[in-house]
Amino acid sequence: MPPLPQEVRYRFTVLGPPGFTSGGTRLDLGSPQQQAVLTLLLANAGSFVRTGELIDGLWGERAPATGEAVIRTYISRLRRLLSLQGLGSAIVSRSGGYRLDPDRFEVDAVEFAGLIESARQAHTAEAAAKLLERALGLWTGTALAGVPGEAAEHERSRLERLKLTATQELLRLRLELGEHDEVVAEVPALIERNRLEEPLYEIYLLALHRGGRRAEALELYRAIHDLFDAELGVRPGPKLRALHEKVLRAEDERTPALRAPDPLFVGRERERAEFRRLLARGGVLFLTGPPGIGKSTLLRKFAGDAAAMGKPVLLFDDPPEGLRRLPTDGAAVIAGRTGPDATLLVDPAWSGRITILKLDPLSGNESAALLEARGVEPELRKSIVDFAAGNPFALSLAAEVSRSPRADAARYVVDTVYAHLAGDPPTEAHRWALYVCAQADHTTEDLLRSVLPGGRSSELFDWLRDHPCVEAATHGLVLGGVLREVLDRHLAWRDPAGRARIRGRICRVTTGR
Repeated sequence: MPPLPQEVRYRFTVLGPPGFTSGGTRLDLGSPQQQAVLTLLLANAGSFVRTGELIDGLWGERAPATGEAVIRTYISRLRRLLSLQGLGSAIVSRSGGYRLDPDRFEVDAVEFAGLIESARQAHTAEAAAKLLERALGLWTGTALAGVPGEAAEHERSRLERLKLTATQELLRLRLELGEHDEVVAEVPALIERNRLEEPLYEIYLLALHRGGRRAEALELYRAIHDLFDAELGVRPGPKLRALHEKVLRAEDERTPALRAPDPLFVGRERERAEFRRLLARGGVLFLTGPPGIGKSTLLRKFAGDAAAMGKPVLLFDDPPEGLRRLPTDGAAVIAGRTGPDATLLVDPAWSGRITILKLDPLSGNESAALLEARGVEPELRKSIVDFAAGNPFALSLAAEVSRSPRADAARYVVDTVYAHLAGDPPTEAHRWALYVCAQADHTTEDLLRSVLPGGRSSELFDWLRDHPCVEAATHGLVLGGVLREVLDRHLAWRDPAGRARIRGRICRVTTGR
């Protein structure tokens, strides 16, 4: 079938409540019974459907005496609807039946089946997974929701089975891509709706096993065994039993498992999931973020994850020299305060192989968990969490200092975090530019010119813009996180009069008073 011009695109949707769109406009398909007749024609598009089949499909054994006349009425109304859109000949009549011409429109179920077939022929797990995600994204609810009749129920069951099969294929691909934890989180909801679907239990058991969660995998198998025995009077199938044996042998064979959790490492599930995908597909992952955000710590965690999975990877705590000489068929992670050079992004040799991941601060709960792991007393945690703003370096430093009280503890933490995050400004003017940035909501060149006279506002603005802790926003430069708090405390201690002076100047510039 040749592609239809975009302006006359006609599309039937059945992967949810039935619908018909013409040129992007959704049209009313009539009563549920009329939709049931259309459903049977769509399911047999290209073939003649006898009137008796339409009657049986809609009413079964409860067909009224006027069933044939009612069917003719529904066909007439459907023709009228299609005629208004230029599809008057889409439904062809023949003695005793009707045929829907499939060359005049698109059907989402046909596209769904085509994407599944393309996924099965894809050359890589990643490409196949993307195709299956597109296919499953076509669904908007239960197939043919609200359509009555035995024929609609039969077609609904067929489509829902195809959806479940595609979902299972996608989950298996995601396991190949290393997304064990994500699959473990998603499968229980599917099992709840399909309690006796054995392939789902195979996927669940395999995800637990590959994720190093042996005890949970063995407990799951025991639950599956009891369920199948109680509900079906059978034991799990050969695939499940073989997988169970594999889990049991894991201890004796001493197969590699993920390392024991590090109590001082919290969060970063998203980043570790992306790393597992990288190991499966190859490429370069750039970890970016300001000082103290945890890039080096995460690299060490990546090294452990890769070793446990038996996967080779190159790890760099700074962008290496001769980056273009890295092998293009393996995996590498490069940590740095900024992402890759623009020339690398546009290099055809690296097209599609670069992923940039900016590390965000830890959440409040993750920050509290880190402090707890480091032995901080409960009554001190909230104040440290508020101060550190999710910066792991500041959190860890404050935690260690709190466990060995010293008279200048607060001053020591502020000065150390200041030195680590602010760096070494080249001149006193640059240092004051940082102070201004910490006091203002948005820093512009004009604000610097007004607050710090001296004719260097352009130079200072450019320097601030390149600072790893400063971000460029719509209305100017923004300094957030723990460095903003540290700079304010540092200036209030070092030069309280100077702090008051620049705050007054900023207020006059921004409010006009």
